[in-house]
Amino acid sequence: MKERAINVAMTKRRARIDAAEREAENKLSAALSIPEISAAHTLYVDKKFNNILNGKNPDEVTAARDKYLSALSKYGYSESEFEYTPLCPVCKDRGSVNGRACDCVWEEYISCLKDECNILAKAPFTFEDCDTSVISEEAQRATLERLYKHMSAYADKLPDVNYKNIVLSGTVGSGKTCLASAVARAAVERGKSCKFMSAYEFNNEMLACHTSPISERSERLHDVLTADLLVIDDLGTEPILKNVTIEYLLLTLEERLNAELCTLITTNLDEDGIMSRYFERIYSRLGDKRHSRFFKLSGKDLRQA
Repeated sequence: MKERAINVAMTKRRARIDAAEREAENKLSAALSIPEISAAHTLYVDKKFNNILNGKNPDEVTAARDKYLSALSKYGYSESEFEYTPLCPVCKDRGSVNGRACDCVWEEYISCLKDECNILAKAPFTFEDCDTSVISEEAQRATLERLYKHMSAYADKLPDVNYKNIVLSGTVGSGKTCLASAVARAAVERGKSCKFMSAYEFNNEMLACHTSPISERSERLHDVLTADLLVIDDLGTEPILKNVTIEYLLLTLEERLNAELCTLITTNLDEDGIMSRYFERIYSRLGDKRHSRFFKLSGKDLRQA
């Protein structure tokens, strides 16, 4: 996902630079299509070239240049219009400053990464949108404030975090999806790739993968297995499909953990519910305290706050 975003960003950036260069060239061509300007330009170039060769007539070069500039002015042109002005005043369109990517390149990359991850549609809620003051229950408010602070730090550091698997468990309206959305948005805005899927979408994608030719499966699984952050929202709401749901969830968790990538899951199920629905193999991955954290959100439905 990041590679695709980088390629798109570089293509867009190159296209803008090329367009700006062509615009300057087109203005020069338009000016030189006027006979008076063309003649004055030819004279100026000849005088300057001759002066370079023999160095004897600098005054003639100055006079020829003045005549050329006068002709340009007569028809509403200035010489500066024909010079390409870099779009970025900081890096002069080189793309880097002191060996690091310029802000212009980084901002283009982040914009393309957001598109590639479809993050604005999938994760509309940000940490800045969180307003715990509307929560009347003190315990619920304090718990969410601590959790938001913790998960904000988590988003800053991922995938270099101690716990690769995070499970947000809670009842309907407890804020799980909003928190997952905020983590996903923050991660992408920091240049990390994110695949955000509902459990139903994940299930359908794994079914499509399972029933596709073997040669296509790697490509279908690529983003799910390689994104810096995978979010599976509302685990437990999807149907259990034989040879698909549990098997591919297990594959995903194992492959991502082996690659030291982060997976965030929201669910209405508690730990016993996960064990009952997905059995020991899934539960052991999500419940392993060496690699996973299980957060429980409780309290009243925040949608009705």
